[in-house]
Amino acid sequence: MPLKAIPLLLALHLCFSASSQTGNLSGIITAEGQVLTGANLYLPDLEMGTSSAADGSYRIAGIPAGTHQLQASAIGHRSVVVEVEIRSGMEAMLDITLPPDPLSLEQVVVTGTRTELSRYQAPVIVATLGSRTFESTQSLSLSEGLSFSPGLRLENNCQNCGFTQLRMNGLEGAYSQILINSRPIFSALAGVYGLDMLPVNMVDRVEIVRGGGSALYGGSAIAGTVNIITKDPVLNAFEVGFNQSYTGLEQPDRTLTFNGSLVADGLEKGISFFGYHRSRQPWDANGDGFSELVLLRNHTIGFDAFWKPGERSKVKAGVYAINEFRRGGNAFDRQPHQADLAEQLAHRILGTHTSYERYSLDLRHKLALYASAQFVQRDSYYGAGGRVLQPGDSLTQTDLLALNAYGRSSDASVVGGAQYSFEISKGILLTAGTEAQANTVADAMPGYGRYVDQSVATLGSYTQLELKPTTRLTLLLGGRFDHVRNHGTHRLGSDSHTDRLVLNVPVPRLSAMYTLAEGLKLRGSYAQGYRAPQAFDEDLHLETVGGTVRFVRLAADLATERSASYTASAEYSRWFGKVQTNFVAEGFYTALHNPFVLADHELLPGGIAIITKRNGDGAYVQGMNLEANAAFTSRLIVQTGATVQSARYTTEETLWSPEDGDDPLPPVTTTHLLRTPDVYGYATVLYSPVPKKLTLSWSGVYTGRMTVPHVTGPENGYTELKRTPAFFENNLRVAYTRQGKDSYRIQLFCGVHNLFNSFQRDFDTGPGRDAGYVYGPSRPRTVFAGVKIGYN
Repeated sequence: MPLKAIPLLLALHLCFSASSQTGNLSGIITAEGQVLTGANLYLPDLEMGTSSAADGSYRIAGIPAGTHQLQASAIGHRSVVVEVEIRSGMEAMLDITLPPDPLSLEQVVVTGTRTELSRYQAPVIVATLGSRTFESTQSLSLSEGLSFSPGLRLENNCQNCGFTQLRMNGLEGAYSQILINSRPIFSALAGVYGLDMLPVNMVDRVEIVRGGGSALYGGSAIAGTVNIITKDPVLNAFEVGFNQSYTGLEQPDRTLTFNGSLVADGLEKGISFFGYHRSRQPWDANGDGFSELVLLRNHTIGFDAFWKPGERSKVKAGVYAINEFRRGGNAFDRQPHQADLAEQLAHRILGTHTSYERYSLDLRHKLALYASAQFVQRDSYYGAGGRVLQPGDSLTQTDLLALNAYGRSSDASVVGGAQYSFEISKGILLTAGTEAQANTVADAMPGYGRYVDQSVATLGSYTQLELKPTTRLTLLLGGRFDHVRNHGTHRLGSDSHTDRLVLNVPVPRLSAMYTLAEGLKLRGSYAQGYRAPQAFDEDLHLETVGGTVRFVRLAADLATERSASYTASAEYSRWFGKVQTNFVAEGFYTALHNPFVLADHELLPGGIAIITKRNGDGAYVQGMNLEANAAFTSRLIVQTGATVQSARYTTEETLWSPEDGDDPLPPVTTTHLLRTPDVYGYATVLYSPVPKKLTLSWSGVYTGRMTVPHVTGPENGYTELKRTPAFFENNLRVAYTRQGKDSYRIQLFCGVHNLFNSFQRDFDTGPGRDAGYVYGPSRPRTVFAGVKIGYN
């Protein structure tokens, strides 16, 4: 044998020996008699894994011989750990059946820590809302489904335009951070009506973090964070749906939806798409000819796609476009300037996102690069006192105000960043990143002399260290540092001021989780936050009082608002035979320093009114969120939640005071944060007497008594404080699903919202009404019926 051939033979021998020391593993993943697509298979000791294909099959090659632990998991199912023996040069076959997880406690979430974790294992409590809740409550837009999570309450704030805001832990909408796919592009202008615009059929799930424990997303997440996750493609499917409702048993509300997705057999690429059309007629609650629920037209379309260039990398991209028109008031057959009262808005929104993720070979390092943007154009009309001019009529001052009440607004939000995660060891995970945000908003209403031109740029850097010193204890140490530049010009008539503000704000965060016993977890968190003096959604929304349009003006000396937030909770989860249970008790306390307060109504000579945003002395919100959930197999699921709280100013705040010293009316003061009930909550019951065919759903929303402002003196802005009654909405839905051949299905459903018509009875009437005097449930008794046809 030639001497030079020896090294070659030795190399071939070593390669053969190495290959003979490995084997392969394959099988099928199923659940409840059906194959599972996209289930995750992972060998933790080897840091090897894969996902199941469209037919449920999986294969992991090149596994070293020996005994290993295999973890199998999938969304909506409990994870399973199986011991598997790999023999040299052989193919091991292992089929796995995953049991159901009806309460979704093992669902993977990203909002609490900016990393993927099982919801039950996350050191910060993350509540989720998904398609099951949206479907069982027959929610059409995202705003209709958000009340079914503890600590959340969606309220309507305007009779004329349907302005809504989400209150979390007793704090109004501007204290919450709204994210779309974990990115803060939901701007102030989009936030005025945005939760109404987003259809639930574009949403995979909503992840909710209450309290300041989500400070890594920014200092404005004082009350919490709502992360809207759009749908990823996971299998080949298509569905079209139609819903017909009648508001107040009178006015039609019609919705058409479609969803679809296509994925490659190996799940290396895929695309999902969605569309939504809604047409709702206005509804008048008290017969005065003026609407309480607005006329609404919405057209939404979009897609999400992904591509895996390799086993350890992934590219994602998505686009959505929303075109919405709404109008409230009266005389809907006329132009808005010819109506006695009209608020009309046309929105055109374009949003897009893209990201790139890559893991290292040993899966301990992860790099994510991302960019998102949202662009908003809004044409608006806010006016009163219009009429149809006849030949020979001369223009009055009221006519001129009505003709000139048109406006136009534009908004652009852009976010880009990078995030790096490093698993230093099994008990130490480092997450760090930097994020640049830019937002510009221009709001012009020349007829009123109103201009807002504002640019806010934020460069934020964050670091988080997740430590597990013991198997029972998890610590999160970290925070965020924001460099904020705010340049804004706010002009209203002759009143004008310019803000040039530079802030350098540290936002510390500390969270901890301790497993006291099997199934019992204790959590706590502390975080700081801030709100800079800039235009928020309540500033960009206008309302009419006494037939006069009222604007929000920023006080010249408005200072930055600061906060400190504390939460502590206990969560207990356990299976009792086939019954899955989950109980949560969470206490919260948030202190506000220099809180923003709206007060001092003033009527200007030009026919408009203003209310000033100024700083208060201080405020706090404290209370408790309670949850009790149980799943009696998948046939009966009961979920409940309630919030008991107290929201107070530390000293009495003056909402109205007489301008004239001879005015006999005393000043109006309060220690209550307004529009904040002391008790509110929800409950849902989902029962399937014939599994996968017949489903009965009941849901209820309770809104307790609260103090609300009511402007009863339009001339001087006199504001009364009224104590509202409590409300309890009852909603019913019945659905029957027929499964056809070749994976086709059809579902017929019907039901009623607010069965007993628990609804506000004392709306203001006529064109001179206080449009902001609105409270309680957002819709009266409403019946609905529809059909869904799908394939997967």
